[in-house]
Amino acid sequence: VMARKLLGRDVIDIHTGGEDLIFPHHECEIAQSCGASGEDHFARFWMHARFLMVEGEKMSKSKGNFYTVRDVLGGKVTGREVHPAVLRYELIRSHYGSNMNFTEKGLKDSAAAVRKLNEFNAMLEAKTGGEAAEVDNSHPVLAGFLGALSDNLNISGALGVLFPWMSGPHENPQESLAVLRTINRILDVAPMEHAEELQSESSDAGGFDPAELCKGIDDARANKDYGRADELRNQLQDAGYEVRNSPEGTIATKQLA
Repeated sequence: VMARKLLGRDVIDIHTGGEDLIFPHHECEIAQSCGASGEDHFARFWMHARFLMVEGEKMSKSKGNFYTVRDVLGGKVTGREVHPAVLRYELIRSHYGSNMNFTEKGLKDSAAAVRKLNEFNAMLEAKTGGEAAEVDNSHPVLAGFLGALSDNLNISGALGVLFPWMSGPHENPQESLAVLRTINRILDVAPMEHAEELQSESSDAGGFDPAELCKGIDDARANKDYGRADELRNQLQDAGYEVRNSPEGTIATKQLA
């Protein structure tokens, strides 16, 4: 009845649900729907998802490891706020047909991937002034990425096309930007909202300027005051910044998870 009313058809394209609903719920649904419609099937594709684990254990309220999206984003799970783009990437990078193991390490890995995607996007935007070429799905990278997703949503295969390509040469940045934008229509993590949070130039809400602390680290090192340099580094890290060295000096970027 709902399929007829809302979708206007007796046979739908895709039906999802947890694997624990295959029997009896979905078998009964097929029997009832086919009995009412006279069709020999109810859905063209059934996609049964497996379960969400937390640090290797099934998520349940009784174990105290039941979390909402708001809990994760707000820092209740890891003690640090998590950017929505990181949580999205963490959730979509696992195949629906496999158990997903939600871990703190996994969040950090996803944060690193999201950062890499956004830095790559920023580099292409800067080189092109935001002007992208026109590409279609026959482009080798898009063909590989979309081809993997067409294979039962093989997200691992798709990401296995994306990241090696990102690391290669990009002699035509306008074309590369067009490819990345097409891929991001699916991933939706780069550019993420508030991408300026990746930068260290803006003043921190805690009352200090990360860029000034980075300069202080460089000055302390130049004066061989390594204790002071470590003190400033720790101050940045305690405030939720990742600190790394570069040829241009110390760089602090806001942690995403």
